[in-house]
Amino acid sequence: MKKKVLIIGPCLSMGGMERAAVNTANSIEDSNIEVVFVAMFKKDHFFSLNTAIKLWEPEGLNASSLSFIKTIRWIRLLVKMEKPDTILAFNKFYAALTAFALFGIKIPFFISERSSPLFVWKQPFKTINRLAFWLKPPTGVIAQTSIAASYQRKYFKKSKIKVIPNILRPIMLFPEIERKDIILAVGRLGDHLKGFDLLIESFSLLKNKSWELHIAGGDENGQELKELATKLGVLERINFLGKVQNIDKVYASAGIYVIPSRSEGFPNALAEAMGAGCCCVAFDFIAGPRDMIEHNSSGIIVENANTKEMASAIDELIDNPVRRGQLGQQASKIVDRLNPTIISGEIIEFLELK
Repeated sequence: MKKKVLIIGPCLSMGGMERAAVNTANSIEDSNIEVVFVAMFKKDHFFSLNTAIKLWEPEGLNASSLSFIKTIRWIRLLVKMEKPDTILAFNKFYAALTAFALFGIKIPFFISERSSPLFVWKQPFKTINRLAFWLKPPTGVIAQTSIAASYQRKYFKKSKIKVIPNILRPIMLFPEIERKDIILAVGRLGDHLKGFDLLIESFSLLKNKSWELHIAGGDENGQELKELATKLGVLERINFLGKVQNIDKVYASAGIYVIPSRSEGFPNALAEAMGAGCCCVAFDFIAGPRDMIEHNSSGIIVENANTKEMASAIDELIDNPVRRGQLGQQASKIVDRLNPTIISGEIIEFLELK
């Protein structure tokens, strides 16, 4: 008889957590496991679930904001209808709602925690989370990085903790596309933690003024970033690409990929860029780069938020195309480490679905 898992995620629209939830659902669904996906919000689909996966989206609920009590009731109703063997909730707050919904129901549930270890929930969410996990501690928590795991062990003292990185989706390679004199970054423009202001500052400090900076992702206008670029005299050399459907072609043409974040839960775009064979440079932020990049072998890690060091590292790579190629070739091996079969196997074992 098939085991059934209920996966609770945000929605199927664009975003790192959304991508991770969908990738997980698609990868663990097979002939022996039935997957039911519960989305907290109904939004336009950017990602697709396998056809065998049942999708529940709220109708007339959470249209503009999340309704706390109604969402708990809705989750509880779906749990009783679907009767899953286990539940996996993405994000601590969605997991807290799940914990409330499962009060008195003996079904094991797990959390895939997505936030940076440095992220602090504001009130009343902080209290809600604490109360929920006091009433119903999760059976286990998946941490994305070793640093995150150390934080989760302090928070979830009654739960088992395991480091399982994100699944890396299949990357389309375009060997016919030549890499150009382009520095690429990917992420939401309006998110301060993405550090695009630091990247623009680093870009303005480059000795080599011939390369362009391309920033892909999001629908935001990025007006503050454009004003900063104007102030630093580099706006004419920056291309804001907006939301990109075929990001793999963009990776294929990038000469250097930079992730300038202040913090991350797990930098999906860095994993994708590495998988695409990009020469990557990262600030040493919490958490992710040191779990993914071997410094000076599969990429470059510079002191966190040190824009001068970042500029110097980029200048050195610009002057050394052979070095860029070597780093990109080593980076591409991440596809073996984050292979869907390997990672999904670890998740299935941790969720006790074997």
